[in-house]
Parts: sequence; structure tokens; C-alpha cells
Amino acid sequence: MSGMLKFGVIASLAIACFIVIVSAFRTKRFFSCVILSALQGIGAVFAVNALGLVTGLHLSLNGYTIAASAIGGTPAVIGMIVTEILFL
Repeated sequence: MSGMLKFGVIASLAIACFIVIVSAFRTKRFFSCVILSALQGIGAVFAVNALGLVTGLHLSLNGYTIAASAIGGTPAVIGMIVTEILFL
């Protein structure tokens, strides 16, 4: 992976994490928002893999994808799907 592309992926994940944290602080329910966002992201990864039989798109289930989906939520899963489609 080239240096600029790697920087772009890391920067976009950092921005997604920052947005999740800021929105959680603004609602005054930080921990419940973070936990629900993590569960939603992990559920989205498993939903993408379950629908992979129909669509032909699979995300590998390893520590990195689970951590990214737990930290970034659904935007991180969408980002992984977009990068998977672009680099197929």
C-alpha cells in the first residue's frame, strides 16, 4: 500500500473515531453511546458477511476489522466496504 493511501485510510478512521467521541460527549451519555456504536459496527460487519453469499462481498473477520468496526462503528464498516470494492 502506498504511503499516501495508507495515510488517507488512517486519517479517515481517525476522523470517524473523533466524530463518534464528540457526538457521544454531546449527548451526555458517553458510555452507552460508545457501547451501542461498537455493537452496531460489529453487527454491521457480521451482516455484510451474512449477505456476502448474495452479493459476493466478504470482509475478513480478524482482529483489525473487528477493532475498526468497534471503534468506528458503521462508518468504519462502510469505509472497509468501499476500499474492498475499489481494490477488487
